[in-house]
Amino acid sequence: MTLNAVTPALTRTALRHAVSGFTLASILAGAPFWMGSATAQTSGAPRPTAQTGTSQSGTEQATALLADSVNFTGTQLIASGNVEVHYGTAVLTAQRIVFDRASGSLTLDGPIHLSDNNGATVILASAAQLDTDLRNGILTSARLVIDQQFQLAAQSMQRIDGRYTQLSHTVSSACRICENSPIPVWQIRAKEVVHDGLTRQIYFTDAQFRLWGVPVFFLPRLRLPDPTLKRATGFLVPELRSSSDLGSGIQIPYFIAIGDHRDLTVSPYLSSHTRTLDLQYRQAYRTGTLEVTTAVTNDDTQDDLRGYMFVQGQWDIGNDLNFGIDLRATSDISYLLDYDVYSGDRLTSRIWVDRYSAHNAFDAQLTSIRTLRDSEVAIEDTLPFLLGDISYKHQYTPQSLGGTAWFELSGSGYYRTSDDDIDGMDVMRASAEGGWKNSTTFGPGFRLDGMTSVTVDTYAITQNSSYDSLVGRVTPAAQLRLSYPLERITKSGAHQTIEPIAQLSWADSYGSAVPNSDSVLTEFDFGNLFSTSQFAGADRRGEGVRGAFGLKFTHTNQRAIYGFSFGRIIALQDDTNYTQASGLSQKASDYLIGASMQLDQNLLINSRALVDSDLSLTKWETRLDLIRSRYNIGLVHSYVIADADENRDTDLSELSMDSTFQIKDNWTASVDYRYDFEESKAASAGLELEYSNECARVKFGVSRRFTDTDSLDPTTNYSIAIGFGAYGNQSQSTQGTCGI
Repeated sequence: MTLNAVTPALTRTALRHAVSGFTLASILAGAPFWMGSATAQTSGAPRPTAQTGTSQSGTEQATALLADSVNFTGTQLIASGNVEVHYGTAVLTAQRIVFDRASGSLTLDGPIHLSDNNGATVILASAAQLDTDLRNGILTSARLVIDQQFQLAAQSMQRIDGRYTQLSHTVSSACRICENSPIPVWQIRAKEVVHDGLTRQIYFTDAQFRLWGVPVFFLPRLRLPDPTLKRATGFLVPELRSSSDLGSGIQIPYFIAIGDHRDLTVSPYLSSHTRTLDLQYRQAYRTGTLEVTTAVTNDDTQDDLRGYMFVQGQWDIGNDLNFGIDLRATSDISYLLDYDVYSGDRLTSRIWVDRYSAHNAFDAQLTSIRTLRDSEVAIEDTLPFLLGDISYKHQYTPQSLGGTAWFELSGSGYYRTSDDDIDGMDVMRASAEGGWKNSTTFGPGFRLDGMTSVTVDTYAITQNSSYDSLVGRVTPAAQLRLSYPLERITKSGAHQTIEPIAQLSWADSYGSAVPNSDSVLTEFDFGNLFSTSQFAGADRRGEGVRGAFGLKFTHTNQRAIYGFSFGRIIALQDDTNYTQASGLSQKASDYLIGASMQLDQNLLINSRALVDSDLSLTKWETRLDLIRSRYNIGLVHSYVIADADENRDTDLSELSMDSTFQIKDNWTASVDYRYDFEESKAASAGLELEYSNECARVKFGVSRRFTDTDSLDPTTNYSIAIGFGAYGNQSQSTQGTCGI
């Protein structure tokens, strides 16, 4: 068949069937053959068999060409009317495409839309001339949109080898352009811009940065990662800071990508009173992670260099063993608070190994503790500095007895740097425990639980003349618990459960007295109400005959869940090992009371209290969380009585609040506050305001610490951080806005 003039136009449907699945080059180069095949197909002839072509890049690409009409005139194929070309991952749309078989070029009339890499990069233009692979060519009045976030508009654009996009006389921004605000909040104007699609970098020549159309600074060369690149070496968002102690300054982080699995962030902080270099190193291993955070400071508060280092890591070392480190060190007790790194009063470092399975548990750790309290600096050498713990527990089901049996081997050690007698005591302990427990249900639903155990402890004691150097102790224990869980469904469909519990237990220790290192502080709660011992460690064991009783109630309906718990322990004799604030120092313990409520998953209240026999509060803690679509509020009130045995000379009563408010669609406020009722003044306060849209993020913060000690003065801090578009940690879901 010979075509001399204009061939009949192909229908859109016929062309889809004819060309789908072949390369663009073969479709266009063999246009006369496909013309005949397509026409035959629409007239009812059998569907033809075609050869697959190869693109100019040497790889086969799945291709489809769709248009309202296609005509052939000599060596030209003309597709017009809603033209679509699907070529591999690239999709091209235009009003008209002309293919010249002699030159192998495509001439396109717009509006033109070319997307590649599943829409991550989009090119818009009014006219273009490209090759058949869509990899090379020139576009006029063009725009490049990257990851739906960053757009570049240019007089002309050139595609080179499908990798580079070169733009001339360019305006770039991530801001939304509005009719009533045609000038974006920020923009970068450049003589030339090159986008490398392989390395995902954008290179600017003679770049001018503008805010609201006003030039701010000029850079002869500028490189930015495109928004699709999640990790790239370069500067991060700077932060302006102002502190009453450290003065006003700026911190400029610089991120260095060291391969695919490591990176380093270098953050110099310069102000009128400090020169600080912050470093953060991160590395991902096949079986774990490592993070090192450190800083070196030369400031006006001290003559010597100051700083800190935190090292955290965790690895799977095989055979289900986990190895971890959490190492922390600082030059002085006030540095971490001065630079807002850590607010705790003790610095704890740990190295550990553990392994857990259905019937076995192994844990070993070495811990170092440094006090950050002013009051303890003078006696720091008498406080435990190095602590070691190791334990192995195995449980199984004995065939003859049923139930569950277990044995546990454990050891611990405490080392103090002092050489003084008693105050510099060092202790090592080795223990072995064996036990058995079982449960049964009888009658109308009574549940009976029983347990018996024997523990053997051996202690090696040095630098304490009050104890023998080697002492031992044996502690047998037994308990029997009866409970009667009941459940009902009310007429409204609510589920209610109530469970009364009563327990009788006995334990006694035989052997020598041992020093108390790990059981000084005791927390009495519903987790240990029905244990044979409420002590936190192994140096003290529960002794004597004791009874415990409690009641649990819950109510659940479609809108709310609320519950109430109550418990108390009655002993035959006082236990002087418990502190007064623990609620366990008398024969009859304090009443343990707990209540909780959850309403529509928006309001959560949890409260726990210890009330003595005179109905006076010993401890009380309540947390309230209110969660709404535009705000969240969290309130915590804590109260505990004074207790010299717990190094607390006055009552503690504090209220703390943390909250977030969505003021407007793009405005967010966060508030945190802590008030000391005993001192009748605030302990700390902070406010943070953030404005964020698709174009920019501005965060302003102010905080005040009211602590006043020998080493700490009240401090006020201010900070401001500004990020731009895809380079300021905004997500794509951030709502756009026209003007602030």
